[in-house]
Amino acid sequence: MPSPQPPLPEETLPSPTRVAGELFTEQERLLLVESARRLTRCLEPERVIREMLQLMSELIGLNRGRVVLPDPAAQAGGSLAIAHAYGLTREEIARGHYAWNEGITGRVMSSGSGAIVQDIDNEPAFLCRAVERRTLPAGRVSFIAVPVMGAHGQLGVLAAHRLRDRPRSLSSDLTLLGALAALIGQVLQVNRLVAERTAVLEQENHRLRHALLARGSQRANPAGIVGSAPPLRQALRQIEQVASADVTVLLLGESGTGKELFARALHLQSPRRSAPFVKINCGAIPEALFESELFGHERGAFTGASTARVGRFEQAHGGTLFLDEIGDLPLPMQVKLLRVLQEKRIERLGGEGREIPVDVRLVAATHQDLHKRVESGQFRADLMYRLNVIPVQLPALRERRGDVPELVRNFISRLNQQHQRNVIVGAAAMQLLCEHEWPGNIRQLGNVLERLVLLSGDGEISATLVARALLDESVRASTEPPALPQPPEPLPPSASTPPVRHYDWVRADELPHLEAAVLRAGGNRSRAARELGLTPRQLNYRLKQLQANPAQ
Repeated sequence: MPSPQPPLPEETLPSPTRVAGELFTEQERLLLVESARRLTRCLEPERVIREMLQLMSELIGLNRGRVVLPDPAAQAGGSLAIAHAYGLTREEIARGHYAWNEGITGRVMSSGSGAIVQDIDNEPAFLCRAVERRTLPAGRVSFIAVPVMGAHGQLGVLAAHRLRDRPRSLSSDLTLLGALAALIGQVLQVNRLVAERTAVLEQENHRLRHALLARGSQRANPAGIVGSAPPLRQALRQIEQVASADVTVLLLGESGTGKELFARALHLQSPRRSAPFVKINCGAIPEALFESELFGHERGAFTGASTARVGRFEQAHGGTLFLDEIGDLPLPMQVKLLRVLQEKRIERLGGEGREIPVDVRLVAATHQDLHKRVESGQFRADLMYRLNVIPVQLPALRERRGDVPELVRNFISRLNQQHQRNVIVGAAAMQLLCEHEWPGNIRQLGNVLERLVLLSGDGEISATLVARALLDESVRASTEPPALPQPPEPLPPSASTPPVRHYDWVRADELPHLEAAVLRAGGNRSRAARELGLTPRQLNYRLKQLQANPAQ
C-alpha cells in the first residue's frame, strides 16, 4: 500500500469541524480536502469517485468501498447494482446486485438512513454477496453503509468494510462516510445534470442537422419548396430524376398543392434553366382566345388584331411551358395541342400556312381525373397518353401535417417583410393550425396567415384569433352555393323505333284548362305552354282551333 500523502500546510486546512459531537482528525480532514480538490479538478464520476474511495482506504482504512446505484438496465422497480468501487474484483462487482430493501444495502436505500453492522458474522441480514466471507480477514469485520443524497432525493448508497480492531469509533467512521457521501452526491448530481443538458443539446443538434439537410434539399430545388414529409420528398425525388430528361411531365393533385412551384423546380433543375419559364392557366382563358394565346396571331387575323402577337409557345422557345388546369382545355384546342406536341411546329392565327418550329418542354397540371374526362368525352384519350408520360402525384396538406409548422414560419417571415410587421405564432395557435384539415391546401394556409398577420398587428398571433379565422373559413365553405345539377343527357333513339313527338288530339273540354294556364302565366303563352307540357306552337294551335270552333 502506498504511503499516505504528506499533510497540507496548516493554513490550507479547514478548521476542525464538529459533526455529531466529534472532531475530524488530521487524516480525516486530509481525506475530505483531497476529495474536494479532486472534485474541482475533474467531473468524470468514474475517476473522481474511484479516487475518493482509494483515499478512504489508504488514509482511514475503510476498505472495499463501493457506491451502489439503481441499475439502469433493470426493469421498472428493479434492482440496485455496484456502479463504482475500489478494492473489488470484476467478479465481485458483477455479483453486487440487490433488490430494494434486500440486505443491508437495500435497507439503507429504501429507508434513507445509515446502518452499522458491528460484526458481519453475527448479522443475518448481511448477505456476503459481493465480497465472500472467505476473502475477508479472519477477525471481526464491520460494515458501514450511508445514503448518497442529491438535490431531489436519494441517489444511492456508499458502503465499506472496516476491521473491528481500529482505534477509531464506528460513529466517527459513519460521520466521515456521510461527509464523503455528500461529495459523491454532488459528483453524481452534476453528472446527471450534464447528461440531461447533453441529451437536450443532442436533440437540438439532431434538429439542426435535419434542418440543414432539409435546407440542402431546398437548395437542390431552387423554387424553394418547403417541407420534409415522405410524400413530398417522394414527389421531389421524381422531379429530380426526370429533370434532365426532355419528357412531358403531368403534375396531379388537389388545387393549392403547389403545382406551379413544382413545375418551376423542374425547369430550374433541367438543362433549360437559363431559358424562359412560361405559364398559362387553361381555366382562365375564354375559349375564343385560346388559339391566339397559345400560338399567337398575325396582323389582321381578326377584328382588333392591329399588330402581330407572339404566342406562349414561341415565348417559351428553348425553355419550359407550364399548362395549368390542362383538363379545362377545349376539345378543338386539344387537337391542335396534340399536333404541336407531335410535330413541334405551330401556326399563328392568320399565318396562312406558315409554320414556325418551336423547342419547348411541356409540363401540364390538373386537379381533375383525366381518365374520367376521357370516358365522358371531355378529353381526348390520345392527348392524355401524350401528356401522361411522367405522372407526379403531389400530396395534399392534410397528408403532410408535419410540414405545417415549417410552412407557417416560412409564410410568417415572408409576410412580416411584405407588410412591415413583427408577428410570431404562439404554441397554442400553431397547434390549431396543424390540426386543421385545410381543404384548400397551401394556398388556403397562406391566405389565412396573411389575414392573421394583418389583423394581429405586431405581437403574437393568439389561439383565439386563429380559431376565429378557421371558423370563418368553415362557415364560408359551408355557405358556398352548390353546383347546379347537370341536366340529364337525352337518350339516343332506338334503332328499331323512329323518334316521334308525343301528340294528343284536341278535345273540346280542355279550352277552360288552357285559358286558365294562360291567365296564370300573365298572358305569356310560352310560360303557359311549359306549364302544360306543350310547345308554344301546340298551345297556339289548340287555342286557335277551340276558340274558332268550341264544339270541336
